[in-house]
Parts: sequence; C-alpha cells; structure tokens
Amino acid sequence: MVLKFMPKDLTSESFAKLLKALSSNGAEAAGLYTKLHKSLVRFFQLKGISEPDKAADETIDRVAEKINSQEVGNLKGYAFGVAKFVYLEKLRREQIGQRVVGGFYMKTAAYQKQGEHDEFEPLRECFGKLYKTERELLVSYFADLAADELSAHRQKMAERAEIDLNALRNRVSRLRRRLEECIKNGN
Repeated sequence: MVLKFMPKDLTSESFAKLLKALSSNGAEAAGLYTKLHKSLVRFFQLKGISEPDKAADETIDRVAEKINSQEVGNLKGYAFGVAKFVYLEKLRREQIGQRVVGGFYMKTAAYQKQGEHDEFEPLRECFGKLYKTERELLVSYFADLAADELSAHRQKMAERAEIDLNALRNRVSRLRRRLEECIKNGN
C-alpha cells in the first residue's frame, strides 16, 4: 500500500518501525498513519502555522526517530507532544521573520519622521506587490544574522525548498531585479 503522506526524511526502516508501532496489521497501520498525519495537519492548521503539512511531516520524522532508539507507549499522545514543540519552534521562526519585516518598516518610519521626502515609499509599494511567499523568501534570505550563521541559514533554506544553493541565489537575484525595475519604473 502506498501512503501519500509519507514525510521525505524518513528512511524505509524508520517508517516500517513507525507503522509497526501503530499496528501489527499492515493495512490497519497504514490507515492509522494516515489518520495521525491528518490529525497533525489539522492541529497545525488550527494553530495557524503557515505550512501545516510540512510541520506534520517534521513531527512524524521526529517520532519515527524516537521509535528507532526506544519504545514509545502512547504513540498518538507522544506525537502530539512532539507537535507542540514543533509548533513552538515554527512560531518562534515566524515571529523572528515578522520582527525583521517590522524592523524594516520601523527604520523607514524613522526616516519619514525627519520630515524629509520618504525615499523608501516606492520600495514598500513594490515590496507589497510581491507574492507573500516571495516577500518571505527575501526577508528570510536577508535575515539579520552573523555571516557564518547566515550561510548555514541560506543552505537550510535551499534544502527546505528542495533546490541547490545557486538556484536559491538565482531566485533571490530575480526578485531583487523585479523590485529594482518596479522602483525605477514607478510601478
């Protein structure tokens, strides 16, 4: 039986142990797995996480990793305990992203208060015209981190997007060119 919700990071051995922990009957285990995955997705949707499927996959990866090393009694309860930690981690990452965007707007507001002409208004307007995912990509790519942390952060971004680092750089470069063109043309 093929499961359409299998997380990408699970090895076949880990996945087999996870299914066996759910039930010794293969068909029943597959059904319970699907039900658990859907419940986790719903949990993350209710919590307002931007990518609930990925959060559910990450939770299941962690649960499977734990099952590889030791016995887990109440698997569903354990999975939702792990889900709470995944939620808190994702919430923290999203809050950091919001602070970066907020910082951008705070800095531009400081320039506005100087009574000078607002040189950043065209940038804000053009930035607002980008898709949400494009804005998030730019904010995340140019995160306020130390150089060594930024390099690792960008590598992880590329891995999450399932592309290599050069492809990520190209995407960001194209977005920057679009912003520059938009600002230049006053669009």
